[in-house]
Formats: sequence, structure tokens, C-alpha cells
Amino acid sequence: MKVLKLARRAYAVLKAYALSELARSRGIVYGLVGIALWILLFTLPVSLFSEPGSDPAIVSAQIFTGVMVFLFYSAATWDWAAELRWMINDGRLEYYIASGSGFLPHYLGILPVSLTWVAITLCVTYILLVLVFKPPILVVRDPALLIYGFTLLLVTLLGYALILGGTILSAGASSGVVELIGFILPVATGGLTPLARLPRPVQVLALSTPFSYPAELLRHSLLSTPLVLSLEETCLYGGLYTAVFFTLSVLYFKHQYRKLLREGARLTAR
Repeated sequence: MKVLKLARRAYAVLKAYALSELARSRGIVYGLVGIALWILLFTLPVSLFSEPGSDPAIVSAQIFTGVMVFLFYSAATWDWAAELRWMINDGRLEYYIASGSGFLPHYLGILPVSLTWVAITLCVTYILLVLVFKPPILVVRDPALLIYGFTLLLVTLLGYALILGGTILSAGASSGVVELIGFILPVATGGLTPLARLPRPVQVLALSTPFSYPAELLRHSLLSTPLVLSLEETCLYGGLYTAVFFTLSVLYFKHQYRKLLREGARLTAR
């Protein structure tokens, strides 16, 4: 019975968000136009600074994987973590807590919408790359490694969203702070560029975080890009870092949530 009730609430949220973002006010049209412009701004610098004589198909594939990783960072930042800010300011979070219903169904409802936008953006990215460069060369050479890398990426970003969400619950966060973290983190940890191309100090910094390992494994499984560490070390350290990071993120979020129950929710900057 509880599962059925949870599913009904999640479906209601899904329906509301889908209508709001994809159907009403031509959201899908304006969204696609904005996505196309953003991708062009993203790809032009990459094409300008690519090595002379580089295969356009390889450059296209590198851009595609970089956009893919960045999109998941954006979803974790804005669709998952920053959603708490709107829930607090709109009074929905307090309602969920007071009614005892919790906000898990809310996230189960917005997750399909979030992933739909990621899928749409990747399709638009592929089409633009075909028109501007060449079709990206994406060959899954190791399906198991691809699945492992993608799993690490999702778990890491869930932990990242929990940390951002816990910070918003505790003290609030301006959109500028969230945006700054969301845009710098993929660049600083090799999410957009293979670590092998970055300076040694940046490599050390990136490998000291859990964020670099999933991106490295995804690129290696799709593009055969060289790894800074051996494949075995990348898989091992990536799994350990991700497990520890996610555990600490859950504990941090629970701590901030209990604090919110004691002190009440704070309005956050819009």
C-alpha cells in the first residue's frame, strides 16, 4: 500500500514537471534552441584549440563525451541539489516534513524529466557534431568497463548532490555559488579533457577526488584514451573513492536534515 501511494505521488510530480518543462509555454522549443546555442559555444573553443591534423571524427567524439559528463554534472547541480532551494522557498519541503510524506517521491518524479533532458541534449549534440564536424566515433570496446564507469559516475554525482543539498539545507546557497561549483568541478577534475593532457599538478589534484575516475573510465571504454594510472588502479581507486565519498555524503546530508528538523528551514537565495 505504501509503495502504491509513493508511486502515485511520484507520478503526479512527474506529470506536473513534464507538462511544465516540455509542453507548456513551448518549453521544449525554447529548450532545444538554448541547447543548440550552448553546444555551439562549447564546441567552438575545442575545435579552435585542437591539434593540427586531428581527425574531425575523433575531435567530435571527444566533444560528445565531454558534453555528456558535463550534462550529468549540471543535472546533479540544478535538477537534484538546487531543487531543495526551490522546495524551501516555496514551502513544499516543510509540507513534506509536516505531513510525514517525505520528499523521496518528489525526486522519483523529477528524475525521469531530468534524464529526458539529458537524452534530448545528447541527441541535439550528436546532430550538431555531425553537421559541424563528423559523426563521433564511439565504439564500446569493453561493455563491462562502460557500465562500471557509468555506475561510478551516477553514484559520485548522487553524493555530490547530497553535499550541495545538505549545504543548502544548512545555510542556504546563492545560485552563483552553486553555478560556480557546477561549472568548475568538471574542468578541474578532468571531466571535459583527458587527464593525460593536463599538467601534472592538475592530475594529482584530480586523482585525489572521486570525480576524475568515472570520466577517465568512460573515455577509455569509448575512445581508448590513455589513462594516467593503470586500468586496474583506476578501477580500484575509483570504486574505493566513490564508496567513501558517497557514504560521507549520506552522513553529511542526514546531519544537516536533522539540524533542519531542530531549527527549521532557512530561506535561500534565489
